[in-house]
Amino acid sequence: MSVHPSLADMQCALGRGEELALRWLGWNGERVDYSYARLADAASRAATVLRDAGLVAGDVVAVMAGRRPETLIAALGIWKAGGVYCPLYADLGPDPLAARLDLAEARFLVVDAGLYAEVVAPMRPLLPNLLGVLVVASGEAPPPDGCLDFNRLCHAATPLAQAAERPRGSALMLHFTSGTTAPVTGGNALPKAVLHGPDVLEAIAASAHAAFDLRAGEMLWCGGDPGWVTHTAYGLVAPLALGGAILLDEVPSAPTRCLSVLEDEPVAVWYTTPTVVRGLIGGGAAPARSFKPRALRLAACVGEPLSADAVEWGRTALGVAFRDTWWQTETGAVVLAHDPARPPLAGSMGRVLPGLRVELVRRDAQGGVTLLPPGPGTGELAVSTHCLPRWRSLGGERGAPLEEMEDWHLSGDMVRRDENGYFWFLGRDDEVILAGGRMIGPFEIEAVLMSHPAVAEVGVVGAPDTRSHEHPVAFVAVNPGFEAGGSLRRELMDYAYQHLGEGLSPQDIFFTQDLPRTTSGKIIRRALRIMAQSGVLTA
Repeated sequence: MSVHPSLADMQCALGRGEELALRWLGWNGERVDYSYARLADAASRAATVLRDAGLVAGDVVAVMAGRRPETLIAALGIWKAGGVYCPLYADLGPDPLAARLDLAEARFLVVDAGLYAEVVAPMRPLLPNLLGVLVVASGEAPPPDGCLDFNRLCHAATPLAQAAERPRGSALMLHFTSGTTAPVTGGNALPKAVLHGPDVLEAIAASAHAAFDLRAGEMLWCGGDPGWVTHTAYGLVAPLALGGAILLDEVPSAPTRCLSVLEDEPVAVWYTTPTVVRGLIGGGAAPARSFKPRALRLAACVGEPLSADAVEWGRTALGVAFRDTWWQTETGAVVLAHDPARPPLAGSMGRVLPGLRVELVRRDAQGGVTLLPPGPGTGELAVSTHCLPRWRSLGGERGAPLEEMEDWHLSGDMVRRDENGYFWFLGRDDEVILAGGRMIGPFEIEAVLMSHPAVAEVGVVGAPDTRSHEHPVAFVAVNPGFEAGGSLRRELMDYAYQHLGEGLSPQDIFFTQDLPRTTSGKIIRRALRIMAQSGVLTA
């Protein structure tokens, strides 16, 4: 399978120019369709705008425009202009945004006009690598000083006829991981920046065919945020690579909204998160049965373990059983899934997709790694890098556990493999927080709280949450001269929100002067997690 970065152009060349490529649903009831020809034209105009702004092949362009067509148009335009697409979550606060832009060495930023004013403008002087900012606005107001109007320029631009030559070995996309082992002090706590080359496109397309049996003309709805690698892979690349259609909903996934969209739109494949599924279950089976999905034939989940009861609930309430998938930012595409031609095995992560190799490994106390024999067993899941698209890291997550071992990618996920080759999730080997289908590294939150003068030490873990699986909470030891209590708690939570934004801020803070430690002085976050999960928390 040969997939070119100019995805819309490729499908036009195959005679699909008039077929549906993208349908966008807006907050206010808008419903906008893009044929492949229209999408290709819009992307080609965006490519011209970026080249005229000074982009050269290999430049990183960060995109923070939310669930809007401009996000996908920008991505396709970046690729046609020879750049590297770097999507970011729209809820990042100024500190994590600046850290990501700096690590990525982003030369351009395509950003929602409102976010620019709130988050980017105050810190722009601190971003010397940023050559230009293109704002995406919905009204007629002129762009802020020092910014370009993305939509106006695209409307007036001449489409770039020929895709730019991409330097040999250059990257195509850059995504940030959860940042689970970044340092707490001595600088910003950063997630890892993962770069993939053009060969990731073929891996994504092949996995969408193997895991979802996605076909030309079918609509795929990936409900994840565009800042997540899952959305790039399956909310952009997979449908366009296979001649399907994208559904992009501006409204974040909520149970009733999901059901009405599935009833109104011809979604054949729905890729969502267990958090959304739990929300559906909480609403009851009877309301779900009152909606009749129009074309849904396969529903899959990613981001955190999918419970067996959720699989069966989908079968009885929606007529389509939810099925789990597993992969990571580094793998670039789905690795484990269920055969789309067979019912999923409830509670299982699935089996290895064709063409990939997965084995189990075991780490010893000295940091050594041993490859376990094939067959049933328990261990850390490892994927052969010979089967994966090439990737490299720009840095971040300094001090992370070993991730490579003699051509194996070590996932950090503990699993069991049964006699039939199905994998079953047991737990993570790190302290990642699974909140609302999104992985959050605690260290980025800790770094911000540590910068407050009242905080002597801090540990952040996930506490149980019936709606979003987990939410971050912080355990704080205060410095002399400060009084722990409600006033300081509110001050610290406001401080975290100001620097991190809503998506990363802790939902509660608990004070303790006796944080559990190892003999070497490191905070034992597993002990804090037990306290959070037990509900025994002392304010």
